[in-house]
Amino acid sequence: MAKKEIKKKFDPNYVYGYIGYLSDYKAQQKNPRKIQEKILLKIINKNKNTEYGKKYSFKSIKSINDFQKKVPIITYEDISEEIEKIKNGQKNVLTKKKVIYFALTSGTSSSAKLIPVTKNRFNYSLKEYVLWGSFLLKNYPKVIKGDTLFFSGPYFNGYTKGGIPYGSITGYLSYNTPKFITKKLSCPLKYYNILDYDTKIHEIAIHSLQKDVTQIGMSTPIEAILFFDYIQKNKTKLINELKKINPKRAKQLLSLKNFKPIEIWPNLCLVQCFKYPFNYFYLDTLIQKIGKEISIRDAGINASEGRITLCLEKDNDYGTPLPHIFYEFQEYGKKNVKPITLDKLEKNKKYVLIITTSDGLYRYNMEDIIIVKDFKNKLPLLQFYDRDKYLNIAGELSSEVSLVAVMKKVLNEQKISVTHFTFAPYVQDFKEKPRYEILIEPKTKLTDNQAKQFLKKLEETLEEDINNYREMRHEFGRLDPPVLSIVKKGEYDKLYKQKISSSSQVKYIPISKDVNFRKNFVIEKTYFL
Repeated sequence: MAKKEIKKKFDPNYVYGYIGYLSDYKAQQKNPRKIQEKILLKIINKNKNTEYGKKYSFKSIKSINDFQKKVPIITYEDISEEIEKIKNGQKNVLTKKKVIYFALTSGTSSSAKLIPVTKNRFNYSLKEYVLWGSFLLKNYPKVIKGDTLFFSGPYFNGYTKGGIPYGSITGYLSYNTPKFITKKLSCPLKYYNILDYDTKIHEIAIHSLQKDVTQIGMSTPIEAILFFDYIQKNKTKLINELKKINPKRAKQLLSLKNFKPIEIWPNLCLVQCFKYPFNYFYLDTLIQKIGKEISIRDAGINASEGRITLCLEKDNDYGTPLPHIFYEFQEYGKKNVKPITLDKLEKNKKYVLIITTSDGLYRYNMEDIIIVKDFKNKLPLLQFYDRDKYLNIAGELSSEVSLVAVMKKVLNEQKISVTHFTFAPYVQDFKEKPRYEILIEPKTKLTDNQAKQFLKKLEETLEEDINNYREMRHEFGRLDPPVLSIVKKGEYDKLYKQKISSSSQVKYIPISKDVNFRKNFVIEKTYFL
């Protein structure tokens, strides 16, 4: 558990604006440009007297065109000085409203990104929940009768120098959600703040086994798969513990034939997770573990920076843009093109997403690639496609820059020279946790001892230097240790020639998202920790 509990920020009055929110949601379908401009000018007007607002003359912005001319597109690094001021307790930097929390997101342990969160985030979070819930109950009415088995990260990791708490935004939003919502969770939220994975999963199991679970919510399918494996493996231990606290339920569980989730929770009817490309590999395994074909719904596009879309339709997995974010898009693969707005998007095209939020992100390049799948009236429906230059097999979002830095550090320390290397997903069985595979073509042959020492040091450095990797390995338990594969000399050059002959521009990259990438090579040996 965290050493110190943080004060809740829930304001019971913040639901009152839902009627206006719903009105904008509907109006945006008919006239996206009008509602988007309304959203933007509201954000700009409220923050015109901040440091950032004065710097870019927010007072003089009267339209989307003014905004795009005066305010630059940025990345996190461009506002790192402003973030540092806020971390140290300074106010009125990016937002008029006080920053009350930082969402911890991807990065190295020394430079993890901290995304500012104001009370606005909670206001909109509940409105999103009510909007999503109304569609959910229309399509899955049985869900309301039971509880939700939910997986989340710790909502508290620590405090900044200025005394502002930081941690998982999913956990923190849940922590600040009204009791009428959180009481429907199968496990009390305080247990999600446990950092030790084995202890946390045990507590979730003990509490959830006593409830009537009707839906499961998580980021990645592997979380539920690992949980189901845990309760299967520890069936006797869990039932014996339940005999002391809930003997009636223990007797019921003891009578089950296979102890599959659908037997434990016969009213289970819905799973919600992010159907990112890599996650699709695990969906069949998830259904097998559950023991029955049930609906698996995409959760939309969600990030530490904000919820981008909600999937509200039963028969598709693409989402609706929300009426509190101002969206811009740059056509993917094209440089130096002016960003366009929601009303200008075209079906089946890919775009890089840029957002402006009431939490102080102005023209913030998310680096997410989205694809337009359909339209609802005139409003584009969006689906996450990929994140460029990131490896994301379990929600860890390790950037190529961070992985290359780790690799160079370890190679130097171990005094090993390589011609090429690539990080890729390693999955031989989709019933097991995924791993990172590092494929290297060494300049000189490595001994078994050198290879194993290198792999050990690499794992230590990944955990030390990449915050999200460490979390996914230990606090969430989604990843197994990496493997090292030695590629036969000349194989990377052979791949290069094949790519050139097929008109490809790519020689090799430090990361590959292809689970079959290793099949490009003759691999001499693979080492495991």
